[in-house]
Amino acid sequence: MNDNELTLYEVKCAVFDLLSNLNVESPLEDKLVQFKELFMNQFEIKNAAILLYDNNRFVPLFDSETTKKNCAMCHESFTKDHPIFNVSFMSHASGREYEFADDSLIIRDVHLAPLGALLFKASEKWHAFALTDHLKDLKKAFGTFISQAVKLHELSVKEKTYRHLFEVAELFNSTMESDVILEGLMEAVMGSYPAYDVHLLLSNEQKGKTNEYSLFDYANERASAVDAFLSGDLTIENASDISSVLMNAPIRGRQGIYGVLQITAPKDTEFTVTQKSFIRSIANAAGSALENASLYDQSHRLVDDLRLVNEASRKLNNNLELDEMIAYLKNQFLKAFCPNEMAFVFYDDQCSYSISPSSTPFFTNDAGKKYIDSVSARLCKGEEAVFDANTNICPDDVYSFKSIVALPISNGGEMIGFVILMHREEYFFSFDSFKLMRSLIRHSSLAISNIMLRDQLQELVNKDHLTKLFTRSYLDEIVNSTMEKEECGVFILMDVDDFKLVNDSYGHTTGDLVLQQISTFILSKVEGRGIASRWGGEEIAIFAPSATVDEGVDLARQLVEGIPGATDPSVTVSIGLSGWSPEDGKSYKELFQSTDSALYDAKNNGKNRFVLHGAASAINCR
Repeated sequence: MNDNELTLYEVKCAVFDLLSNLNVESPLEDKLVQFKELFMNQFEIKNAAILLYDNNRFVPLFDSETTKKNCAMCHESFTKDHPIFNVSFMSHASGREYEFADDSLIIRDVHLAPLGALLFKASEKWHAFALTDHLKDLKKAFGTFISQAVKLHELSVKEKTYRHLFEVAELFNSTMESDVILEGLMEAVMGSYPAYDVHLLLSNEQKGKTNEYSLFDYANERASAVDAFLSGDLTIENASDISSVLMNAPIRGRQGIYGVLQITAPKDTEFTVTQKSFIRSIANAAGSALENASLYDQSHRLVDDLRLVNEASRKLNNNLELDEMIAYLKNQFLKAFCPNEMAFVFYDDQCSYSISPSSTPFFTNDAGKKYIDSVSARLCKGEEAVFDANTNICPDDVYSFKSIVALPISNGGEMIGFVILMHREEYFFSFDSFKLMRSLIRHSSLAISNIMLRDQLQELVNKDHLTKLFTRSYLDEIVNSTMEKEECGVFILMDVDDFKLVNDSYGHTTGDLVLQQISTFILSKVEGRGIASRWGGEEIAIFAPSATVDEGVDLARQLVEGIPGATDPSVTVSIGLSGWSPEDGKSYKELFQSTDSALYDAKNNGKNRFVLHGAASAINCR
């Protein structure tokens, strides 16, 4: 055996020893350094460098701190923390760090595909060996070692990747909290690739899940991110404008895409198949977990919504007064949808509107009325509803409400009013919230219409058809109720003087008109002070609860003095009035009798005057 054959034999033995000691625990870098040192020792080479080949690039292997520091200026994308074949690949090996080399050895696999290269300062022993036929066998042995070392490393990387993926998937499957899923996703990716920047771009539907990530903005995102979101496929962009490489992985479930996981790597980075597979798998797992969490939340939200609608329907069928119903609906809307401001608006027969007292105070000022006017105009033009997520109704207004929802309140297909909810934050009300609001208003519309119809019917029952004054029976109920509460007040009875002469002289039609004129004048005087009723024929009773006797006398004087001028033909009236208080101990019958007696005195003392029961004399107003 000559020297070259012996060298080949020793190299093969050394390579076999290295192969025998290969294990998944030691880094690939250490194995390749041992291989390079074997080569240098066998061929008495003083300086050498080893490179790996992947994605059409030779990647240098750093084996000393000095070399790393010298190369840092030339290849900023590579650091010790980035394992070969897992994070970063560099451009073709060249530069000052390899000036020492005057020879190279390309190492290939059995299919002649390049695996790596040795760059070195050739020795005499190498020159002698390279000229022999043994060089082919040497390359084959080297190829076997590099191939096995790389495969073992790839298996180790995949095993760690799948274990990590399994742990993350286990986390995703153990929770229905979107925040936990998103945090787990970010921690997993950042933990696997600490040198990269990781960003999460969430769709509108995910807004509010977490405060740490960005909202996906179609208008301003990079084209590669938009493409990933729309297509559902992983995209990679060489972003020369920011000297980076971007990987965009859609967070995809079965029913939709919930965002994009964006990874920013240094310029010239080549993402491996393993990396792409890991990112794609973890993004898909997160998408499925988010979707499950969303469906879980949605199911609970639907149950809560149904419960709210059922409770509202039951409450609305409890024969409430209109104000009670509106107050109840206001509380439900504030609790369920959290608007900054809300109002209930109702139209009258003249198509003008009134704002319910249950509305928030904002709508009592001019700024609030601007929003009411704008929404009212849109609904009256035929819009079925208003659902604005970024409105600009009052751009100069200091309040500047961005989110507005307005829904009509209808009766038999005719809009009788609407409810409006507003919030300063844009996109505050979701479409699901809008649908729930619409459902509540539809259930409420019928109840509100029934209450308004009931009130209208009750008003017809309680009021005299001719004069529009309350009936005697209604006034009796109010007086009895007030006296039971032991409140004081004034009772007035009024009779039109010589009304028979009006009917005989001008006809009953004119007589009816005079009664209507008197009733209109009385209503203008008692509004906010009491109620008036047609007691019978031309007699009218007025009830002023909580009024003092002096206030009653003042009202009687205004009526006696004002009615002759408010009627055509002019007529006068006679009035009797009595006051009462809990200390008097009067019954309603006694109150009426005393007042009727005072009226009798007014009539017998010349008419056109009023008499206070118990006063020394009648008061003449002629």
